[in-house]
Amino acid sequence: MSRETYYDVLGAPHASSVDDLKRAYRRALRTSHPDVGGSAESFRRVQEAWTVLGDAARRREYDRLHLPQASVPPRGDTRRERSSSRRAAREPAASATATPTFAAAYGHPGGYSRSRYLNISREWMLSPRPPTPPAKPPRIPHEQDRFLHMWGVVCLQLLVPFALLFAILFVIAAVTGILPALPWPAVGTVAIGTFGVAFLCGGVVATMRLFTSPARAEVRAMRAWNRALFAERRAEYDVARQLFADDLERRPESADSFLRSPYSPDSVMVAPTGAQIEFARALAQERIAVALKSLSAEFTIWHDVWIGDEGAYASHLVVGPQGLFLIEPLSERQRLDPQRLVELSDAIGVTGLTGVLFVDMDPVAVNAPPAKLGDVPTLTWRIGITRLAPMLGGGIHGIESGESWEVRQLVERVARRVAFA
Repeated sequence: MSRETYYDVLGAPHASSVDDLKRAYRRALRTSHPDVGGSAESFRRVQEAWTVLGDAARRREYDRLHLPQASVPPRGDTRRERSSSRRAAREPAASATATPTFAAAYGHPGGYSRSRYLNISREWMLSPRPPTPPAKPPRIPHEQDRFLHMWGVVCLQLLVPFALLFAILFVIAAVTGILPALPWPAVGTVAIGTFGVAFLCGGVVATMRLFTSPARAEVRAMRAWNRALFAERRAEYDVARQLFADDLERRPESADSFLRSPYSPDSVMVAPTGAQIEFARALAQERIAVALKSLSAEFTIWHDVWIGDEGAYASHLVVGPQGLFLIEPLSERQRLDPQRLVELSDAIGVTGLTGVLFVDMDPVAVNAPPAKLGDVPTLTWRIGITRLAPMLGGGIHGIESGESWEVRQLVERVARRVAFA
């Protein structure tokens, strides 16, 4: 019994074109996926077959080793087939001499992070500065201030009707001629008592309004939020101060060796923690760019770019048949929140990204299933560095491919809005 070939795995004939192989690969993915009744081994076998047959050079080498009869052109039975065979024999085969086309890539991967590494390290080596403690939150007027103001307003509101009543009685007494006969000591006692009652009632009403006022709850909530924010910034400051002390211990006495070769292993070891994080990010972005180089001409890639006037940063943007994808190192997972995805989509001018891929630099990393990032409907995947290009090139299961004019329009839209870091 003959050995099963990669063409048999995909269910496509040996003479299939690249487009036919891609369609067969997608059909095989849907039928072999474990979620639809397939097995993990068959799913892995399909991906392995596409990794070889999806690349023109690797496919020719595979055909030469496993399908030697494929190099002999079949003899046609009809006149048209015989004439085509003779013409193909006279002309050099295009598939044997054609250079494989790759994705168009723009930008300098890791350039911004490397410049940040140099700036932070040089500033640290020449004049290290300790972190600045956070400022205290602004004072919000206490409830007592509003309470006294409210008390005075209520007293005036109660005294004005009494004053009007006394004025009316005074006018009536003057008109009727009984004004001299009024007991003025009693009138003064009544006026003082009225003022005292208004004052006490004003305090009671002000107290009741204070405890039932929504503004009091808002002030308390704002003060609690300020305290929590200050505590968070204080904790960050304590961490930064500890890192500063640790960095200061390994700082060399002379910065000459570091400035001469800042990228040497010894220089990276003595660099501050913030600079080391930037350097690790730069290395990860460069490895991702190398992995994306094997994508076909259907894809367009931008490395290390700022988007729009707001300056939304993206490590890698990839536009392909299935849409727009954001590619980030796995270390950026904690820094990428739903708000940043919304800002990035708005800066590009799209309703949302097709997906976000967090790349694990471990070559044997296991892919994580898709998940949502907060309330944003964009799906995210965690994949290994070796599976990045096959996953994008072969197509992600469950995402429909767009028309060619839609892909071109999306490429033009992104190209108009990117600015390289």
